[in-house]
Amino acid sequence: MRKILLGLLVTGTVGAVVLYATNSFFSDTETSTGNILQAGEIDLKINNESYIDQGNGLQVSETTTWGIPNGKDDPLGLFFNFTDLKPGDLGEDTISIHLSSNPAWLCADLNITANSDETCTEPENAAVGGENNACVVETNGTNGDLAGQLNFVFWEDDGDNVLEDNETILTQGPASNVLNGVTWAIADSQHGNGPLQPTKEGPYFIGKAWCFGTLELAPLVDGEGTPIQRGTGVTCDGSQVNNTAQTDTLMGDISFRAVQSRHNLDFVCRPLDEQRPLVGAALGAYVQPTGAPCNVNVPGNFTTIQGAIDDAGTINGETICVGAGTYPEDVVINKEITLAGNGASATSIINGQAGGQGAAVKIAANNVTLKGFQINGAGIAALWLNTGVSGATVESNKITSASGGVTAVTTQGSQSNHIFRNNEFVGTASGQVVYINGTASLGQASSNVDFDNNTFSGTIVAGGVALGNEATSSDITENKFASTLTSTYAILESWEDDANVNFNNFNGVGGIKVLDSDAGAGPLDAENNWWGAAVPAGHTAGNVDENPKEASAFPEN
Repeated sequence: MRKILLGLLVTGTVGAVVLYATNSFFSDTETSTGNILQAGEIDLKINNESYIDQGNGLQVSETTTWGIPNGKDDPLGLFFNFTDLKPGDLGEDTISIHLSSNPAWLCADLNITANSDETCTEPENAAVGGENNACVVETNGTNGDLAGQLNFVFWEDDGDNVLEDNETILTQGPASNVLNGVTWAIADSQHGNGPLQPTKEGPYFIGKAWCFGTLELAPLVDGEGTPIQRGTGVTCDGSQVNNTAQTDTLMGDISFRAVQSRHNLDFVCRPLDEQRPLVGAALGAYVQPTGAPCNVNVPGNFTTIQGAIDDAGTINGETICVGAGTYPEDVVINKEITLAGNGASATSIINGQAGGQGAAVKIAANNVTLKGFQINGAGIAALWLNTGVSGATVESNKITSASGGVTAVTTQGSQSNHIFRNNEFVGTASGQVVYINGTASLGQASSNVDFDNNTFSGTIVAGGVALGNEATSSDITENKFASTLTSTYAILESWEDDANVNFNNFNGVGGIKVLDSDAGAGPLDAENNWWGAAVPAGHTAGNVDENPKEASAFPEN
């Protein structure tokens, strides 16, 4: 008797916050009731439709079919529960994945928990080489033979559980390889066609077949055969299986993880014990849009970037694609457009011209996207955002300040809902490499200015900062602050206690890394950062919640 038992775990996220407020003045009472802020959810359901052929054709396996196809609702079903396998046995399954509410990445983790030899039979002893090489009883062990003789194939299925010639193989091989401490990326930033969307039009399917013996692929031509018969697309030959796997047991866990894609655009599926985030920018990952997404091309349609923006034919919502080359101009983006370069590595270079209060690029409109450039400052900033700008996305750029205490990026006040992602900000003896102005400096409140997966590098003056942020409700996560950035003041200064400063590498030992300049209003959340040393000293100032700390640096892009 040979048996396999593999169970399922499903993980997702859910959360809610409810907020109430009242306000009164003398004898007048005004009440605002029923206000609610509710976090979105990741609702993941997995179902399995299972068949087994033990010599009498494929039959439904009631013990391993669960969820929607069978009218059941069992989130913890078994994919395998077969206790009398024989050579040549074949199983087929359709795994359906149902995702509601929000787009998400999806990973699968597979782990063998036991590969055991329950007893030793006379035929098994003979098969492994006689008395001197007899099998060893090992309950809940790791040296059984069954895992090497059970062969699997998983593929992206269209729901019929028949392997067809236009369907992608996810993995193939013996259980000892494909189920043994591995993580699959079903959809992440490097696999698939983007995040999985909520399944309003139906689930996402994975086909699975296993064979106790030699499994061969024989995919059908898509659409041929009416009706399509299960049991096609793969074959199983048990003639080469010997007695070494008699009485062996294989057990394991299969789990699926859904991770929201919002603010996780660079997410990569990794084993659970390696799920520390990658920090810093990965400029080489940028891909410029080409073809239809490009409404205007530079230098194809215009010789200068500003000429393309200013043309009356360029309207809000369009994309200007800029080829490789050096563009000696100061650019003002005063329309709600996307300006896409050929990449900071492939060198679409904007060299600022004006000194003084000039900037190489000014964003002067809402909902601008700026990506894929090297931007070199000549005046007060390489990149400047005008007063009252909202909704900017700045990503995959290398932005370098001019020398002499000026900034790579600066803003006026009343900034809102910006995301700076996957950029390298370079200071050249800068007073501030990046600074977001708000109430403290200009009396104009800014909010929701996020910095994700950026690299801050170069140098700052002795009393300068790499990042100063006066915007409320801001996330500063998964950034790299290079060891070249040293200051007698601070590396990062936050003027608002509701900011989150988490999962960053503050490289280099010594000096204040994070300064809370609103220390009386409550602690600044600066948990789970690497501070340049496992037991740092003097690395924060003000009211900063720094625990827990990271014991080692996060891996960097």
